[in-house]
Order: sequence, then structure tokens, then C-alpha cells
Amino acid sequence: MTGRTQTAFQTARRWVDRIERFGLSVLVAGMVGLAALQILMRNVWQSGWSWAGDLLGMGLLWLTMLGALAATGLARHLSIDLAAALLPRRWAGPLGRVTSLFAAVICVLLALAAGRYVGLQRELDITRLLGAPAWKYYLVIPVVFWIMAARFLVRVLIPGTWLADNALEGLPGEGRTGS
Repeated sequence: MTGRTQTAFQTARRWVDRIERFGLSVLVAGMVGLAALQILMRNVWQSGWSWAGDLLGMGLLWLTMLGALAATGLARHLSIDLAAALLPRRWAGPLGRVTSLFAAVICVLLALAAGRYVGLQRELDITRLLGAPAWKYYLVIPVVFWIMAARFLVRVLIPGTWLADNALEGLPGEGRTGS
């Protein structure tokens, strides 16, 4: 049962990573295309879309949040491992669980604060982007923090062997070592 569950977990993890990478690629390509088109329109035809700058700014917010989510999923987020460097290696597992729990709590607090911010934006309802209220675009912030909190909690609850680095080996964009 454990072997099947571990395999299912790692398969799901691979698919989620692929979907995240695809989404980030589409977002980056769309932003680069829109920015290039906007530059071309302004320099050649002295025109452009008034909403393009705002949309690119919102795209950057989404790119940042979704990139942080992808990094968290691969355990490649920013971390300070001073304690891990100073403590004996046998403490690495428990220490990793404690830091993951701490990170989950911080993500929950950030999600709650971001939710309040989105609620305030909704009450003010002053900005529109492509016909929709801007607060709807800001929903990415609390949603991503909730998902990040869940990912950190998963790291606390599942066996450490399930998170082995080789579970995602061979994905596009990953450097290949050896030959």
C-alpha cells in the first residue's frame, strides 16, 4: 500500500510540476509578446493600448506568485539553512519538518492578510482592468499563499523519502548531470 501511495504521490507531483511550468511559460510568452507588440505600435504607428501597461504589471504579479508556488513545489524556494549546517545530520529530518511547519504558519498568516487586502480592494472597487474589477486579479495572492501553506504541511506530514530529489528528475528545463 505504501509503495503504491508513494508512486501515486510522485506521479501527481510530476504532473502538477509540468502544469505549473506550462502555465508559467504561457504567461511569460504572452507578456513578452504583448510588450513587444506595444513597443512596435508606439514606435511605428504612434499608437498603443492604454490597458497594456496595467495588464503587464498584473502579469508580473501573477508571474511572481506562480513562480514562487512552483519553487515551493520543488523545494527550491529561498531558505536559510544555518541550523541544518550547524546541527548533526540525524536532526535534518525533524528540523526540516519544524521549518516546514513554521513556513506553513507564515503562509497562512500571509494568506489571511492578503485576503483582507483583496476584501479592501473589493470594497473600494475603483480600478478596472479589461472590464473586470482589479480586485479579482489580486485573488492570486491569497490563493497562492493557501496552496503554499498546504504544500509545506504536506512536507510535515509525509515520509521524507517521498520527497526524494530524483522524483522529478528528467523534467524539461532541468540540467542533466553526467553523461
